[in-house]
Amino acid sequence: MTMKFNKIYSFVAVLFTVLMTTACFDDPGTETFYGGNQVEFEDANLPNGLTARFVRLSPTQTDDVDVQINRVSTSGAAPITVNIEVDPASTAIEGVHYQLNTTSATIAAGEFVTTFPVTILTGNIDPTETPDLILNISSATGAEVSANYGALTVAIRVICESELAGTYKVFWEYLQTGDGEGGPNQTVTDYVISSADEVTLEESGTGTYLVSDITFGMYPGIYGDAFPSGTITDSCGEIVGIESNSDQYGDPFTINGVLNEDGTITIEWSNTWGDGGTVVLTLEE
Repeated sequence: MTMKFNKIYSFVAVLFTVLMTTACFDDPGTETFYGGNQVEFEDANLPNGLTARFVRLSPTQTDDVDVQINRVSTSGAAPITVNIEVDPASTAIEGVHYQLNTTSATIAAGEFVTTFPVTILTGNIDPTETPDLILNISSATGAEVSANYGALTVAIRVICESELAGTYKVFWEYLQTGDGEGGPNQTVTDYVISSADEVTLEESGTGTYLVSDITFGMYPGIYGDAFPSGTITDSCGEIVGIESNSDQYGDPFTINGVLNEDGTITIEWSNTWGDGGTVVLTLEE
């Protein structure tokens, strides 16, 4: 198994022992079930809530977001009316960034899920704006409101049209292999790794792309190691790597770049080992 040049990794195996404890009851056939009846936002358990991302194509454009609401109960016999209000801490402005056509939603009898519609006024929103709409379940008829998941932030993000998918040739304006402490080991400028000089960008969402190799040829071409894939976003020509990008050793990657006027993409990237550099990507015809 090949490893990154001059790099030592220690892997520690941690054994977890799960103790299965069986409680004793007078009646061994008795089982305990969750007896509550609550409502919650589906995406409230996500660290950053729900991100609604749209490409603005016209000044009159509107888009719809369906916010999912769940019934948490063992019984769905009765309907539940869920009342929604906008938190005053919201930075999104009604009539400018969004519109609500209702302030309640109903989970029908026999159902455990419903949606609450939010209209996004995409055509009004400049891509530089970052409005956040905070929704609260203020009350529910026929159920309790979840203490942990009764509030949800909807991050409204509007971007320019993005068409970056394709296969690109990689040219290194600056290449740096790391010293293990975040600094340089070796550097070179104006360089092509001939054995690994291509990457592909595959669209994975609105303005979001899966990059086949976020080392842009360094790991396979210089270290003889496997290459990690990762994700970047394009917001009107500003390229940013998502926070979870990392290699197979858990080393996080920082990626930033720009879409140039000639269609090339300039990207600067680094990891904590000290690897990184500046690459120019040119779309293959």
